[in-house]
Amino acid sequence: MMSLLREATQDQHQAVEALMPVMQPSLTPLSYAQLLTQLQAVVQPLESALLALGLPETFDLHQRVKAPLLSRDLQWFPAPQPVAPVMPALAGILEGLGALYVLEGATLGGQIISRHVQETLGVTPERGGAYFSGYGKSTGRMWQEFAHNMNQAIPAADRDRVITGARHTFQLFGEVFQEVPA
Repeated sequence: MMSLLREATQDQHQAVEALMPVMQPSLTPLSYAQLLTQLQAVVQPLESALLALGLPETFDLHQRVKAPLLSRDLQWFPAPQPVAPVMPALAGILEGLGALYVLEGATLGGQIISRHVQETLGVTPERGGAYFSGYGKSTGRMWQEFAHNMNQAIPAADRDRVITGARHTFQLFGEVFQEVPA
C-alpha cells in the first residue's frame, strides 16, 4: 500500500514541496512563521476531522496529533498574515488514512527541515521548531509502525479510496501554500 501511495501522489508531493520556501537560504523568521501559519490552517482542521472519524486504534492517532506543536511554535515569532482554516472533505476512514499518510510523511520529511531551520534561524524543537522535529528520535520508528499498519490494514479493493484521501490532502496543502506566499 505504501509504495502505491507514494507512486500515486508523487507529482502532488513534489508540487507542494516546491511551494514551501523553508529550505531556501533566504528564509527569515517571518517567512518561517508564515509557513507555520499556513500549515496550521490545514493540519488543525484535518486532525480534528481525523479524530472525529475514529480511525483504527492501531494507528495511534492521539499520539500523532501535531496541531498543538504548531500553536506552540508560533508563539516564538512575529505574527504573520492570518490564513483561514481549510475544511477537509474526507468521506470516511479510508480517505482519512490517506490523509494521515500525508501528515506522517510530512513528519518524516520534517527531520531534514528541522536540521535546516536550526542552522538557518537557530530554531530548536524547544524554541519554535517542535512541529518539524516531529517525534524526535522516535520519528523513524513511528513511520515504520505507520507503514506496517497501512500495509496490513488496507485491502486491495479499498486502496483507491485511500489514494483519494491522500490526493485530497496534498491538494489542500497546495491551495493554502499558493494562497499566501510564505
